[in-house]
Amino acid sequence: MIEKLRLLSQDRIEEIKNLNIRSERTDLEFKEIFKLSDAKSKAEFVKDISAFANSKGGYILYGINNNYDWIGLDEKSDDNIDEAHISNVIEEFIDGFVEIFTNLVEIDGSSFFIVYIEPSDVILPFKKDGQYQKSTWGKNAKQIKATVFKKGDVYCRRGSRSIKADNLFYRKKQNQFKIIENVLEQNTLYNEFIGREEHIKEIYNKLNNDNNRIIQIDGIGGIGKTSFVHYFCKQLIINETFTNNFEFIIWTSSKRNKYTPDGIKSLTEYVSNYSDLIDDIYKFIEENNLVSEIDTSDNEHNVINFLNNNTVLLIVDNLETLNDPDLISFLGKFPTSSKAILTTRETLGDFFMARINLNGFKEEREFPDFLNSQYKNFTGKDIVFTNYYGQYISELYKYTKGMPLAGQLITHQLAMSTPIDSVIQNLKSGDAYHDILTFCFQGSIDKLSEEEKNVLYILSLSEKEELLTADDIRYISDMNSDEIGFKALPQLAKISLCYSQMTDSGDVGYTVPHLAKIYTKNFLKLNNEKNILEKYEVFSQERKTFLDGDLNHKLLLRSNASNHQERVAANQARQALYISNINYDIAKETIDELIKHNSKFPFLYLIKGKILENSFYSDAYNLAKKEFLIAIELDNEFLEALIELGFLELKNRVGKSRTSKEIISTAIGYFERALSVDPNNHRAHHGIAKSLAAQAKDINYFNNKAQKHAKANLANDHFERAYLISETLTPTQIHSNAINAFNHALNYNTNLRNYKEAYRVCNIGLTNEPNDIKLRKLKDELDFKVNPKQYAHEKLKDKGWIK
Repeated sequence: MIEKLRLLSQDRIEEIKNLNIRSERTDLEFKEIFKLSDAKSKAEFVKDISAFANSKGGYILYGINNNYDWIGLDEKSDDNIDEAHISNVIEEFIDGFVEIFTNLVEIDGSSFFIVYIEPSDVILPFKKDGQYQKSTWGKNAKQIKATVFKKGDVYCRRGSRSIKADNLFYRKKQNQFKIIENVLEQNTLYNEFIGREEHIKEIYNKLNNDNNRIIQIDGIGGIGKTSFVHYFCKQLIINETFTNNFEFIIWTSSKRNKYTPDGIKSLTEYVSNYSDLIDDIYKFIEENNLVSEIDTSDNEHNVINFLNNNTVLLIVDNLETLNDPDLISFLGKFPTSSKAILTTRETLGDFFMARINLNGFKEEREFPDFLNSQYKNFTGKDIVFTNYYGQYISELYKYTKGMPLAGQLITHQLAMSTPIDSVIQNLKSGDAYHDILTFCFQGSIDKLSEEEKNVLYILSLSEKEELLTADDIRYISDMNSDEIGFKALPQLAKISLCYSQMTDSGDVGYTVPHLAKIYTKNFLKLNNEKNILEKYEVFSQERKTFLDGDLNHKLLLRSNASNHQERVAANQARQALYISNINYDIAKETIDELIKHNSKFPFLYLIKGKILENSFYSDAYNLAKKEFLIAIELDNEFLEALIELGFLELKNRVGKSRTSKEIISTAIGYFERALSVDPNNHRAHHGIAKSLAAQAKDINYFNNKAQKHAKANLANDHFERAYLISETLTPTQIHSNAINAFNHALNYNTNLRNYKEAYRVCNIGLTNEPNDIKLRKLKDELDFKVNPKQYAHEKLKDKGWIK
């Protein structure tokens, strides 16, 4: 109680005044007049009190005008500031106990009335309407009732406003107003964070500087940028001394490197894609049930609104280059209410106001401490590295410059009984950091068992960062589950040769850091390499078929090959498409050679378009579209090309708010042409249904309700025709039905607001794929909408929020 009363002390209020705060916040509001003597004033006062109590509590300070000048109270304010009287007014309207503290302080000869509201553990609704009488305008003015809030309403604080509670509030309340984040689920590279104390202070100070919106953390690969930022974000989340006002921390990652005979280089024609970044952020919003009811089909618009309306710290990890004008514009005009931290190997642009360059650990203390930590981890014993190899610290530092990854791999080699002289000799062989990493990888990989090498090789085959589960690896390698799950993967993870994260299906997936992947693919030689490659190709083909649906299912039969030469070319093209997952360059050369000898065969241009669409190039959309159009020019009724063009346009609309409507119309045109060729094609019906639903979503519900419903109902007609009905559906067809059901339910939910029908369709989808994450989350959301009282009771009964 004494501590709470200190919050209202003269010293504390003068401290707030001296901060010269020129804006209101979630926990602070300024008002010029204190008044409770009329119905309107009571309703407005109680609304604010309720909003503070339902949120994080805070101050209402009376005697400060709209210009934030501390002028003090005057005769316009009520004389009755008795706390019991105020509590009675609050109790009259609010259903539940609100603890308030009040005080009247004198500052520079002026009086200020202070109300401090304690945050409530439970949600407090209003138990009666907040109404008052007001006069209408004009000659025939009359008295009418105006309503500030209604019985049952819940109010909360959002920035400087007291607003009616929405989904975002309930999600924050559920999280006890702690930071909502996806940082702690990210994989950490090291068992212990060492050093960087000066840099931690520097980034904290830069982040708390109002002039800094974006902070760039740069340095060479393997220098520990990711670990540094991850550790810092973790302190913001769990360490109370790292005070901050962030409501959300969103971690995204983008890593795009390519290996050439001259070494590892960044691709100058491709960068981390702006649309991908927007999709990653919006995925966080969706997964945390933060989607606003006013969200549209334009994810870019939705993300910018989210960043503008909330205090968000965005992390973009492994952002290597920036050639995308949309991305540069986005970062250059980053919303002022939020901030971003970027990690990159290169300086990104002049518009970045703050930059921290990470070098290797310092030779004194930091580097030896790191080696000690890693050596204990690898040996599993309390053995101090410097007691054994202290005399070599200077020489090791000479060749590694304190690079964390190099230090980690060196300690692993020594823990595996590699002679120190051999380690140093390897380091001496090259002076470039990438060379040092290559020799470090070689030393570690050579110590692996054959099973571990096989798993590492399989994880390294994909050119993209593809996640493979333990079951996937078993399918490709014929190793047993124990060898993979209890021996190979834990050992590879322990020395950072692989890391894990959750897949879309909820399984644990594994992949290999880019540098280790390059080394493994080019230098690791296995006796059974040919056998693994053959099995991986079969696996990739099956996986591609499952993910892409009917386009690749029986693709050869649908190529419309008219002679033997075209059938041979179609089969080779199909193989090129699958190989593109492993080696894009070879796939591109193969398809170009096939087209050279079969220039009038539309199917080859379709396959080339698919290969280009899945490439890393920034203009992949334009390149793919060109090839699909050539295919249609050669065959106006080429069904698959028409459908692919439709879906390509739908995908391309993301991030293009100005032209989104025209792009969707273009997509509908292609789907309609496809249906004129095959009126029963389920993929074409699904595509046109998604397009119509997107159009409906962009129509204002209140101004054009009938038009919105008509468009959404038309979409539903096509969704119904997109389902595959059979007693013997393939896994691909079952998956297709689940995807269609999700989008079908989303249309009911978003555009028609028919939550019962949306709920019914969700259940249809879940009969196809009971573990589909998106469907289960949507159904959970609809549980609340269909039966909110029961949902709230079930979800919140153990949290003390339901009386």
